[in-house]
Amino acid sequence: MNPPSTPAPLRDQTHELPPGALSVDVALQLARETLAKHENASIRDQAAMYFAASDLQYALRNLIVALDYPLET
Repeated sequence: MNPPSTPAPLRDQTHELPPGALSVDVALQLARETLAKHENASIRDQAAMYFAASDLQYALRNLIVALDYPLET
C-alpha cells in the first residue's frame, strides 16, 4: 500500500504566470467578443442572462489575470 501523497496547491506562488493565462490583447478581444455575443440578450430571459453572466465572468477573469500577469514579449 502506497503512503498518501501530499496534494498539490491550486496556485504555485513561484510561477509568475498562472497556467492558461492569455496575453492582454487576446483577453481584451475575448471580452469584446463576449460583450458583442450577448448584447441583444433579453433581461426577461432567465437562461439568456445566466449564460451572459457566466460568459462575461469568464472573460472578465481572463482580462484581470492578463492585466495582473502581463506576458513577456
